[in-house]
Amino acid sequence: MRYPRYVLLLACLMTTLLSQAQLIGRITVKAGAYARHNTILRVKPGKLQQQSCHLVTFLGKNETVVPAQFQEDGSLVWQLEKDLPAGEQRVYEIWAEGRGGTDIVKVETTPTAYLLKNEGKQVLQYNYAVMNPPAGIDTAFKRSGFIHPAWTPAGRVLTNIHPKDHYHHFGIWNPWTDTKYEKDTVDFWNLKKLSGTVRFAKLVQLTNGKVFGGFHVLQEHIVLTKPEKIAMKEDLEVTAYGGKGAQVWDYNSTLRCAGTSPITLLEYRYGGGFAIRGAAEWNNENSVVLTSEGKSRKDADNTHGRWFKIAGALTGGKGGLLVLSAPDNFNSPQPVRIWPEKDQNGQVFAMFSPTKDRSWELTPGNVYPQKYRVITFDGDLTAAEAEAYWNDYAFPPECTFSK
Repeated sequence: MRYPRYVLLLACLMTTLLSQAQLIGRITVKAGAYARHNTILRVKPGKLQQQSCHLVTFLGKNETVVPAQFQEDGSLVWQLEKDLPAGEQRVYEIWAEGRGGTDIVKVETTPTAYLLKNEGKQVLQYNYAVMNPPAGIDTAFKRSGFIHPAWTPAGRVLTNIHPKDHYHHFGIWNPWTDTKYEKDTVDFWNLKKLSGTVRFAKLVQLTNGKVFGGFHVLQEHIVLTKPEKIAMKEDLEVTAYGGKGAQVWDYNSTLRCAGTSPITLLEYRYGGGFAIRGAAEWNNENSVVLTSEGKSRKDADNTHGRWFKIAGALTGGKGGLLVLSAPDNFNSPQPVRIWPEKDQNGQVFAMFSPTKDRSWELTPGNVYPQKYRVITFDGDLTAAEAEAYWNDYAFPPECTFSK
């Protein structure tokens, strides 16, 4: 019996689709003690081969297709698509061949920077080229390897560089101030001293994806002797996640000694960790700072915290950012350095400073990670919302893979 050509074509198409749409496993997500909302989820699905795939879950009687993406370490990452109440669980099916849409988080390379975008909206810019200070200012204040601008989802700028009161401030950055390397005391923060600096060294990887995207770069912490020496190497990985509303991105730094010499990051009131020089518009009348311990600019400095939030008036509206410090970071919960409200004419500077109250020795052959999560937003976040982000980060849902 002969079949019409369209029947044969349809049969071939169905065979192809069935061969591609293969169920390869299931994931059970347990919310645990906390209600979950837009949570970033990840699981290591055993020896499952990394491939294009998507997830399917059933919310009531409705099938929901969820984009999923593999990380370099083999973890499968996706975002919770509907709220999951505390104590409840949700099951996902993993299907081969992705149905979760196209890449939405992308990195654009310009002649001077890597520009990270989510659905076309600017998230942050990492400057790999050396940026010189304003005309007429000492060229000692030049640097590469920092983030500026960082934006709210609506495109409002959150950072500032080369402010007149501190030309060595560079948006979001993390140099160490007082260190002991070989026989010298080295300052990588205060560029005017010409003691040390941090430089972009090379690109390791750019990632675009339907769940996350970002960049992995190598930075070098340079001792400005003659000849120069590389004291530390730093792998900096910045990853932004897709989704609507507040923008979530991770800032993960891993330090290691560059050679056979150890380095001690000496106790000092600021340096390292995660620092932000706030938007030029912010002052002590139109912005607020809050820490996880309920501290404000009046009393936050010299305390420890799990997170800090900055929010205030920006061009065209209000916005801010929440910064979470991972619970397994050195000296956690980490000390914070936050300018009191009467300092520097009310300008905003805040940071996690791991060595604010103790020194930290780094020895050859070991690696030293420091991890932070940033949430940028328009409007404001309540303390309860900040705590929910912290709980998702520090106590993520239990995700279990099964065949």
